[in-house]
Amino acid sequence: MNPLIILTAATGPREGARPGTAIRPIQAADLPELSVMYRDSYADGLPQPEDRAVGWIDALLGGAHGRHVPEASAVKAAPDGQLAAAIIVTEPAPGSEGDWDSEIAELFTHPDHRRQGLAEELLGHCLHTLHALGRTRVAVTVDSGNSAALALYLSRDFRRLSNDDGD
Repeated sequence: MNPLIILTAATGPREGARPGTAIRPIQAADLPELSVMYRDSYADGLPQPEDRAVGWIDALLGGAHGRHVPEASAVKAAPDGQLAAAIIVTEPAPGSEGDWDSEIAELFTHPDHRRQGLAEELLGHCLHTLHALGRTRVAVTVDSGNSAALALYLSRDFRRLSNDDGD
C-alpha cells in the first residue's frame, strides 16, 4: 500500500452547477446500492480488508469515523437512475488533530461512470454546503498512488498537510 497523504482546503461557494441529473442527499434506501458501488469502485484494491468493506458505508453514516454531516454528503445518479457517484462527509473523529472541522470520508465513482466530472460535481457541492453551514476547512486522506484523486483535489485548491502542520 502507498503512503497516505492528508490534504486540506478552505470551503467556499460553488462555481456554476453543471446540467444533468441532480445531486441529492443520501437516503436510507441507497445503502445497499452504495455498498455495492463502493466495492466496485475499489475493485483494484479496497482501502480496507474485504470483510471490513462490507458495511463500511453503513458504519460511516452511523458515525464510526466521526459524526456524519448529512447536508454535505450526497449521491449523483446516472440517467438510468442507478447511483453513479457518492461523497460522504463527517466531522473529524474524536481525538483527531488538525485545524479542519470536516472530513471527506469517502468520494467514489462507479467504474462505468468515471471521467464524466461526477466526483468534481460532488466535491463542489460538498465545499459549498460546508461553507453555508459555517464550516471553514475540510480535510481528506488520499492514497499517494491514486493520481486521479490527487489531481481532483489539487485542482480544487487542496494542499498537502506538511509535517509541521500536525501530520
